[in-house]
Amino acid sequence: MNEERIEKIRHLLQKYWLPILKKRKQMISKIHLSLELQLSVLYSGLTVFIGILIFLPLGYIIYHSELQDAQLSFHYSGQSWTISIVYIYRAAMLLYVAGIFLIVELSAKNIRRISAKMSDIIKQTNRITIHSLEKDRLNVDGIQNELKDIAQTINSMLDRLELSYETQKQFVSDASHELRTPIAVVQGYVNMLDRWGAEDPEVLAESVEAIKSEAKSMQELVEKLLFLSRHDKKTLKLTKRKFNVTKMVEEVLKESALLAKERTIEALDLDPVILYGDRQMLKEALRVLLENAIKYTNEGDYIYIGCEKQEGNCILTVADTGMGMTEKDMDHIFQRFYRSDNVRNGNISGHGLGLSIAKLIILKHVGTIEIKSQYTRGTCFKITLPIQTF
Repeated sequence: MNEERIEKIRHLLQKYWLPILKKRKQMISKIHLSLELQLSVLYSGLTVFIGILIFLPLGYIIYHSELQDAQLSFHYSGQSWTISIVYIYRAAMLLYVAGIFLIVELSAKNIRRISAKMSDIIKQTNRITIHSLEKDRLNVDGIQNELKDIAQTINSMLDRLELSYETQKQFVSDASHELRTPIAVVQGYVNMLDRWGAEDPEVLAESVEAIKSEAKSMQELVEKLLFLSRHDKKTLKLTKRKFNVTKMVEEVLKESALLAKERTIEALDLDPVILYGDRQMLKEALRVLLENAIKYTNEGDYIYIGCEKQEGNCILTVADTGMGMTEKDMDHIFQRFYRSDNVRNGNISGHGLGLSIAKLIILKHVGTIEIKSQYTRGTCFKITLPIQTF
């Protein structure tokens, strides 16, 4: 009979308590619990474990020895009481089980409290839309421990989403603005052709030339926008190989000579340098800087380009004696669509994307680009690219 009781107790422990302990262990490994809840779960587990270590061997000893019939006697004020060891064991077991249920209930209460807070966080998160990103954040007041960390992490993620959304919105707005002008010009010349093109050869020639120019401008803008889009989506890939930087510089100089128009371009210190990188992209970055120098210089000004090898780096410089930049311009010169007030008020064309693209290309090659400029005196760009070992 006693063996049957012990076997039932063992069976109940294996069937109910051990699975609970295993599941709780898995939960603890997956969830970053608060200190309060960790102590509660730990205390529950220790209590069950210690109880098993004590009561199972003790019950076996009691029911398989003479202690089964033993009694304890108490004497007080001339009166005597006797109580069976078995009854004491059973009472202790009942208290132990009651204590376990109490601990489980306290743990469940903590879990329900956390679940309620988590549900509130989920509801708040579901109410946030793209239009409410600017003002809606999770309320962390009254949230404790790990849930507060989760809420703050979500708020931080929302901050990044808001910044990304605002950047994309500004990008679309700027791109639309830049495309609107050449489209309006094309429409204007198309109207001229429609009215007088068939009768006036000069109007026809002027309109065709203007439309070709604006179409080329729009094509360049679209290509730049696609480049930036690939970069932002992290789909921009480099085709790296070894190439001679000096030959690349000479090619850019030759191609830009036709655009120079009464400007003097001089090559300085063209050291032979072999670089590992995307030749086409680096050539485009250098072309942007050289065309930028041509664009912002006047007839009679000088433009210098250099290529040096210094301390394991390739140093490319493009300097000019042109109009230079103000401190304000230098702070924003690499921002997308940025054009200084002097440029906007003048007749210098451009979209304000070239320098930002050039910088992205340099950064993709783990390089740096620096700028020094003095208003009305000129500008110097310095590119530093690491010469990697192969």
